[in-house]
Amino acid sequence: MSKLRKSRLESAIKREVSKYLHEMDDPRLGKIVITYVSVSKDFHYAKIYFTVMEEDEIKEVQDALFHASKKIQKDIAHRFRTMRYIPLISFHLDFSIQKGNRVLNILDKVKEELKEKEEDEKSITH
Repeated sequence: MSKLRKSRLESAIKREVSKYLHEMDDPRLGKIVITYVSVSKDFHYAKIYFTVMEEDEIKEVQDALFHASKKIQKDIAHRFRTMRYIPLISFHLDFSIQKGNRVLNILDKVKEELKEKEEDEKSITH
């Protein structure tokens, strides 16, 4: 299997699933951002990683994805009908954006504390 072929398939699945989710009638699915797709070496499975910007909406979005997954799988099969094997898709929540936001918040707090400490030291020396 060519890495280029695998990469192209992952990009195509990401593009098609993103487009399909935003075309669906369910407004919960429009809140999803597909972060990346990972296809197995034999092309039989595709893990689709997604994130939701609002953490309090994660559960309802996961429920909507669960109910729509068969429709999405059918649409993928239709759009990639020239392939010998259509990957079986599964959706997985990607926490990388939430983790990144937490790290940024911690860094902001540290920066604020250092600034306060610096100001306290200046006031003591003067």
